[in-house]
Amino acid sequence: MRHALLSLSFMAAISLLAAPAVAADAAAGHRIAQENCARCHTIEKGGAFKLRPPSFQSMAIYRTGEDIWQRILSPNPHSNMPDTQWVLTPGQIQDVVAYITSLDVPVTVPAQ
Repeated sequence: MRHALLSLSFMAAISLLAAPAVAADAAAGHRIAQENCARCHTIEKGGAFKLRPPSFQSMAIYRTGEDIWQRILSPNPHSNMPDTQWVLTPGQIQDVVAYITSLDVPVTVPAQ
């Protein structure tokens, strides 16, 4: 019985890590990113396309929404990214993911 309760508790904790099934607001995500992410990341569409830290547009093009969600929620311990799960609510993270994924438009390089 105790083992079953521990398993249920573990499953409940894991479900909290999954992206919430609510409508996300990309405009709110942009505002949240301006306040919390722009110090390190290029957050604007068409901004500098860099990898370390990655620009939001590069994330949008090369990562899935679920991958972005997981990387925000649980950043690589070897990166300098703060533990955002203590700063942002799951709904705010979902809004940021909605904003990032809205940038999934390839960057147009001018002809030389």
